[in-house]
Amino acid sequence: MPNTITPAYDNKIYQKYSKNMIQNKEKNKIAFCQDFDLPYDKKIPLLCITFPLTEKNNISIIQDVMNGILEQPVQIILMGIGTQKYQDYFTELAEKNHKQVAIVPDNDENKRKVYAASNIILIPADSTECMKEAKNAMQYGVIPIISEQDFVKDYNAVQEAGNAFVYSKDSPWSFFATLVRALENFKFPYDWKNIQINAMEEE
Repeated sequence: MPNTITPAYDNKIYQKYSKNMIQNKEKNKIAFCQDFDLPYDKKIPLLCITFPLTEKNNISIIQDVMNGILEQPVQIILMGIGTQKYQDYFTELAEKNHKQVAIVPDNDENKRKVYAASNIILIPADSTECMKEAKNAMQYGVIPIISEQDFVKDYNAVQEAGNAFVYSKDSPWSFFATLVRALENFKFPYDWKNIQINAMEEE
């Protein structure tokens, strides 16, 4: 997907929006949930995984804490490509948790719809594929759970600054704890909106 595409000019998503009309992003989540048979709840964040499910992308760090993630009030959407063992794992996960996990066909239009609908993107590695997805998703106001990178700043609630939630690299516990911190902040819509705007301003 070209880096020049933003949700304000994206004809593939359900409802165009910008950082000045960030409230319109929610319409994408509503429509997406209807299309892919997920129960919609404004208070439940939609997490996404949009890069290939491979060892290189450190999917095991997500797998290690998946039971804990599914105990949280979240829904997960992922693109269905990757190595066979991870495809099998997530297919079984979606079958067992069909109201919480959904797999969508991997194509450009679906990926843009996932960006537009999602609240959080899980970034378990600093691979080229993961970094590209983090940057693309941030343009759509999707907040990354990510290790330290030069284009992200860990959110500080006191300073009301930051565009991401940063964990200690290669630590499943830190990854999970950082996601929980993000979920706590998601409960405050005004604060979350500011994080989204900060993310969308990052070039």
